[in-house]
Amino acid sequence: MRRFQIDCGGLTSGEGKAIRLDVRGDTQNVRLRIDNITRRMLGNVPDLLLDLLEIAAYVYCADQRASRGSDELTNYGDHWRRDLHFSIPVRCLDVWLDAQVQEELCATLGFLSDDTYTFEFIPAEEPAQIKELYFPNLVEAAPDIDEVALFSGGLDSFAGVVNDVVQHGKSLLLVGHFSTSKVRSVQDALIEELRRRGLGRQVFFVPVWISNIDTRPVEHTQRTRSFLFACLGLAVAQMVKKTRFTFYENGVVSLNLPISGDVAGGRATRTTHPRVLRGFERLFSMILEQDISIDTPLQWMTKPEVALLLKNAGVPETVLMTCSCSRTHLRTKKHPHCGECSQCIDRRFAVLAAGLEKHEPATTYRHDLLTADRTGDVNLRLALNYVAFFNELKGISRDRFLQEYPEVASALREFPDLTTEEAQTRLYEMLQRQVDAIDKVLAKALRENAEALVKGKIPPGSLLALSQGPKNLVIHTPSNYDAQVKEFKDRLDKLGAPLLEFAVDEQNKRIVFRNGLFLGGVDFKLVKKLLPEFRAAKKERRDPECVSTPDLAEKLGKSEPSLFQQRKRLNDKLVSLATDLGIPFDTNSFIENLKGQGYRLNPSLCELSLADIEKKGLPPSAH
Repeated sequence: MRRFQIDCGGLTSGEGKAIRLDVRGDTQNVRLRIDNITRRMLGNVPDLLLDLLEIAAYVYCADQRASRGSDELTNYGDHWRRDLHFSIPVRCLDVWLDAQVQEELCATLGFLSDDTYTFEFIPAEEPAQIKELYFPNLVEAAPDIDEVALFSGGLDSFAGVVNDVVQHGKSLLLVGHFSTSKVRSVQDALIEELRRRGLGRQVFFVPVWISNIDTRPVEHTQRTRSFLFACLGLAVAQMVKKTRFTFYENGVVSLNLPISGDVAGGRATRTTHPRVLRGFERLFSMILEQDISIDTPLQWMTKPEVALLLKNAGVPETVLMTCSCSRTHLRTKKHPHCGECSQCIDRRFAVLAAGLEKHEPATTYRHDLLTADRTGDVNLRLALNYVAFFNELKGISRDRFLQEYPEVASALREFPDLTTEEAQTRLYEMLQRQVDAIDKVLAKALRENAEALVKGKIPPGSLLALSQGPKNLVIHTPSNYDAQVKEFKDRLDKLGAPLLEFAVDEQNKRIVFRNGLFLGGVDFKLVKKLLPEFRAAKKERRDPECVSTPDLAEKLGKSEPSLFQQRKRLNDKLVSLATDLGIPFDTNSFIENLKGQGYRLNPSLCELSLADIEKKGLPPSAH
C-alpha cells in the first residue's frame, strides 16, 4: 500500500514528497468556485460548511494526484489501495477533532474509495479564506424551490430532474459540479433545453467548479467525487434552509457488484452505494447537530427504467444531449461516449432496452456496444464480462442470491424503511429485471442482424457474435492474464471474507478468525458481552438489538469514552491485519456503533465452531 502525505492550505509537514494543495493565495493550485448564489444564500454559509467544502475539495483533488499505480493484477495488492494522510487547517477545530466525527469520516471515505484515510486538523490562521472569494458571481433573485438535487448531466440525473419537474411539478435547485469545460457545456445545454421548453421557472442552476489547477490528473478513477458532490449538495441545501437533498442514480449502479474477477475493491465503484450515502448522512448530521437525509428516488429502478422516464415525459430526443461517459478526456463532438467504460455499457444497453435508439445513433460511441471487436483489448473486454455476469445472475435463485453475491450484504442494512429480508428481495428482483432487459436487447439485435452474422460481416469477437456461440471464440489476452486472474481469485477465496466468520475459543479466551487472526484480553470481554444478543437474533432470524453505550460501559467497568477508544483500537488491529491480507474493512465491519442506539456485532457476521474455523486453514501455530 502506497502512503501519501497531503499538506493542505499552506501547511508543511516536512515530507519532501508530500502533495501540496491550496485553495487560496500565491500557492493556490485548487479551484473552488460556486456561481449563481444569491446574497441571502451566502449569508447562510457558516464557517463549518466552508471547512467541509475545503476538506471535500482537498480529498477530491488529492484523489486525482495520488496514483494507484499499475492496473495489472500483480500490482493490485501493493499499489491499488492507498494510505492517504491529510493535514488541513480548519476554522471549527473542535468539531473536526471529535473522535466520532473523525471515525465516520475515515470509515465512509475508506469504504467509498477502498483506501485508508487519516486526518490531522490544525486551527486555521487568521485571516482565513474570505468566503466571498468562493462565490464571485452573486445574483439578486432568490429561488423559490421545493428541493435541492445533484446534477451531473448524465442520463440518470437528467431523467430524474425531468421526472420531478414534468411529472411531479416540482421546482428544483440543481447543483452541478464540473472540473472541465466539456462537462460544464453538457450541463448548460441541458438546463437551457429545460428553459426552452418553458420549465425555466422550475429550475435554478448552481454550477460549481472544483478542480486541480495547471495539473493533469494521474488517477482517473475519482472514487471520492460523490463525497465532493454530497458536500456541495449539503452546503447549498443549507443555504436555502433545507435539511435534505437528492441523488439521482439507478439502483443497479448504486449497488455496483463487481462484474469480473479482476474488478474488486475500489475498482467496483461505490460512489452512491447505500452504505456510502448513509455514511454521508451520519457524518453531516453529526457535524451540524441536526438530522440530514439524502433522497434516492431512482434507488429501485434499473437504468432502462430510468431511460423510460424521458419517453414517459414526452422528451425522448433529449437523451442525445446527456453524457454518461467517465472518460472525459476522450470526449469529442463526434464521439461523446467511448463505448468501453462501464458507464457507457450500462447506458447503451439502457437506451436500446428503452427503445430510444433512434434518438441516439450508435455512431455517437467510439466503440459500438454490439458490433465492436472486443477480443484484443483489456478495456473492451469489459462488455463481455458485463453480459457474462448478468447471464450468471439469471441462473441464481432468490435463496442462493446472498450466498453467491456476498457483496450485497453490505447494503442490506442501509434501507431504514425495510428489513434486511425485504431489502434483499427488492435488490434481487431489480437485478433480475436488468437481466431481462439485457436478454431482450441481445435477442432483438440477433434477429435484426442474422443475415450479417451468417455472411461474416460482423466481427466474430463482437458482443453480438459472442451471444451466439462464445465457446468457439479465443479471446486474445495478455500472455499471463489467466494466471494473474487465477492467482487473484485464489487470494480472494482464501482471504475474501475472513472477518465475516469467527469462532469463540473459550479455553484460551479468544475470538478467532480465519488465517490465524484473533482477539484476546479486553477485546475478548467486549465481544463476549455482545454475543448473547447476536446469537439470539440469529436464532430468531432478526437483526440483533444494540446494547446501549451506558449499559455496555457499565458491564465492562469502563467509562463511555474509554469504551469508544477500545472499540477504535480493536478495529485498528483488524484493519491493520486485513490490510496486510488485501481485505477491505471498515470500522463497522465487526462491531457496529449505531448513533443513538449503542453497540452490536455486525449482523452479517457468521459464528462457526472452533473446529470449523480450523478446517478453513489456520496455521499450526494458531491451533
